[in-house]
Amino acid sequence: MKQYILTHGNLLTMRDRTIKYDTDILIRDGKIQKIGRNLTASAVQEAAGPVNGINSEADAWKCEADALNGETKILDISGRYVMPGLIDSHCHYDADYMGKMFLACGVTSVRNMRGYKRHAEYAAETLAGKRTGPYIYSSGPIYDGEDPGIPDNSNEIVRTEADVEQAIEYTIRNGFLWLKTYPSIEPELYRYLLKRARQQGLPVCGHMSKKLDDKVLADAGYYCCEHSSSLPSHNADIRYLAESGMWFTPTQAVCETLPDYVWNGKTLPELEHFKDLPECERESWESRNRKIIESYRSQGVRPDIRVVISRGRTFLEYSDRFMAGTDCAYPGIIPGFSMADELEKLVELYGCTAFEALKAATVNPAAHIGLEEKKGSIREGMDADIVVLAGNPLADIGNVRKVSMVFQGTNLYDEETIRAYGSEAGFLKKEEIEFIHW
Repeated sequence: MKQYILTHGNLLTMRDRTIKYDTDILIRDGKIQKIGRNLTASAVQEAAGPVNGINSEADAWKCEADALNGETKILDISGRYVMPGLIDSHCHYDADYMGKMFLACGVTSVRNMRGYKRHAEYAAETLAGKRTGPYIYSSGPIYDGEDPGIPDNSNEIVRTEADVEQAIEYTIRNGFLWLKTYPSIEPELYRYLLKRARQQGLPVCGHMSKKLDDKVLADAGYYCCEHSSSLPSHNADIRYLAESGMWFTPTQAVCETLPDYVWNGKTLPELEHFKDLPECERESWESRNRKIIESYRSQGVRPDIRVVISRGRTFLEYSDRFMAGTDCAYPGIIPGFSMADELEKLVELYGCTAFEALKAATVNPAAHIGLEEKKGSIREGMDADIVVLAGNPLADIGNVRKVSMVFQGTNLYDEETIRAYGSEAGFLKKEEIEFIHW
């Protein structure tokens, strides 16, 4: 039995905006067993039972270590804030070095948006305790039509109904939760894909469509629009999607990489945690970014980021079904560390309260994935996916950066471990990293 008691914490359950001050949490075998006050004394009594000769509270505390038999670790987190583990709702977990970076930033689960067989193996290995990193909930590969605008296109191209059937079979066989689409699939083939996916109970997420009315996708049950830049141009159409029950992941930070790097002269080494990436990854990012810049400039693609933000804000006016995702490790988006950037943008650019932004990284993705009875909030019986912060994120959303402790099931990562995890990838050589290729 592995048991911890966190004492005197300030608890954000994320069930509402209130904070439970000076509250204890009992964690046993990876589950939240009890929430309340003075749980240490209760644990002593439970472990010891009736003890002769103990006549006062002081005597009881004196017997604490013996009564708990070393099975319970008591952690005083006075003055710190406790919230559910963060869920990055749009990432590409394509290299094993990313796992520790996620955990260092309080990201205990991810929604991986391009999955192959090795991703399914990663997910199983993490659940089994054989791999250090966030829990993985994944789509299958990215399926698209022909799109010459994508340089070095590595997506799976669907040209026939047989290709659609193969895509659905692969997605289901590997236990992936969603089928992901890009927008260049031909209209009739897209309709067929949506129909067959619905028949198989497989939600479809992705970049909507360039060739089919977005309302057609909504009517067919399209499950989630990825990126504010994928939303329709007219407010009435955005409202239609929002009111249809569709989910939405803005990924504002990655939307800004196009104007920042392609047109405004920003460079990757300016990023605060760029040096914490492996050298080979830094070099790869620089190379990919040059190709991206060349492609967008040659096409003259220069969107107004204010328009992108306005579209995202419009969706949020009509729906609370939105999630915080980063799209790491797209060049410029650092695994784990960019999560705080995304939450800040939800507050500063999208007009969210800090509580709404935190919901987008906890409660909402848990509901989207179907894990609301296990993850995303803190209550008795839930998985012990917990982040301890040195500041109140409701007062300043930037305090999500002040991670001092992370629980992920039965695993405890203390502050020293977290600091090491945040920077050790920068020292890895290429041959020490497993990259998932497709």
